[in-house]
Amino acid sequence: MSTIIQTPQNILSTFTNFGPRVLNAHELPKQVLLPSVQPLAKAFIDIAPYPESAAQWLISLLNLLIDIANQNEDLNRVMITETEYQQLSAVLDDLIYGVGDDENHPLSAAMALVGTLIKVYEDEHFPKLTELFPELEKESSNKTTAESNNSIPTISGEIETDFVIVFFSIGCLLWKGGKAEEAISAYDLAIHINPDYASVYASRGEAKSDLNDLIGAKTDFQNALKLTEKQGEKDFGAAIGKRLQELDIVEAVVAYFSEPRFAKFSMIRECNIQIGTIHSRADIVIRDAERSFVAIAECKLPVETNYDPEPLKSYLCATDTPFGIFASDTNRDSWVFYENLRHNRFRQIERSDFERRILK
Repeated sequence: MSTIIQTPQNILSTFTNFGPRVLNAHELPKQVLLPSVQPLAKAFIDIAPYPESAAQWLISLLNLLIDIANQNEDLNRVMITETEYQQLSAVLDDLIYGVGDDENHPLSAAMALVGTLIKVYEDEHFPKLTELFPELEKESSNKTTAESNNSIPTISGEIETDFVIVFFSIGCLLWKGGKAEEAISAYDLAIHINPDYASVYASRGEAKSDLNDLIGAKTDFQNALKLTEKQGEKDFGAAIGKRLQELDIVEAVVAYFSEPRFAKFSMIRECNIQIGTIHSRADIVIRDAERSFVAIAECKLPVETNYDPEPLKSYLCATDTPFGIFASDTNRDSWVFYENLRHNRFRQIERSDFERRILK
């Protein structure tokens, strides 16, 4: 059984808003989660990582909700134990302090679900006011059972769908905080509950890409693309199609540096790089045996970037990395190689020159 880690309440303030009013439950479509929350652009992750204490708090909440979901075949008739009730009550105290009335807070959906689960338990195990004060029963006799059932607060109208929304939002927060494996666990449960959300597949694809599981990432994006076609989400489908092309480019660069001649180097996918106060991620970083950066590769479609190498150059300056590669196609002959001359000066070099220099 999961145990919630008690943390200072101000920890929740580190979970800053992301995207538009995505987690305002009343604005979520019933069939498709809004595609605009997707981590399909680098701007989505230009943030500082969360403190580890905040991440652990969130992981503990995720584990508790996973336990509850796994123990209930029908989440619309969910039952929780007394221990889970006590744990959720402690969580709700933290959420009320940290989220309050802010419907845009990324944990607002979690607060609503936790409140729902607590109410379900209390309705089942605590005596009703009419039992304690029989004189109140006459006043409430005109209320039907259906009205009583409708008093249970939900986000979407169904507790099962609420679980999907919350697992999705927790997954996004964990992914933003650099916890890709834990994010995948959240997305897995959301997909297990309802496999018809393209947004969840696309988000899980991004998390798998972070872990260099390119085959798994592409499979998830392909599943998301099929759903967008089925559900008429043309714009989101186009974004996913472009992301699949970028992953093809990433796969080509990974294959290039996986050749035996580069065996003395190691690769990092989605490497965190700090530029001033901004935290971003480079697609691929090549390191030598001393773990020093040797080259940084950015994999972008030309239609997205207009062949703009400026982000790559910023990475090179910030890390003092000798070489950079701008890959906009799977054909390595089209890649642009840069030498970092320091002091914000660069020059293009041939691939053969790059290989000769790093393999010497």
